[in-house]
Amino acid sequence: MRALRDFNIPKITAADLDIFFGLIGDLFPGIEAERKRDMDFENVINKTCVENKLFPEPEFVLKIV
Repeated sequence: MRALRDFNIPKITAADLDIFFGLIGDLFPGIEAERKRDMDFENVINKTCVENKLFPEPEFVLKIV
């Protein structure tokens, strides 16, 4: 479930996320898999965004990760 979610979320538009999460919920009922986070990597992304005059919004960082 985590692989399906993490691999596909960056490719899906915000408008279609509810549909995608509904499908995931139907395939894996009652399962909630937490996203594994590498905070060192996310900090590097945030720093690089600031250096390049970009805004490191959480959704943007998630798509990069």
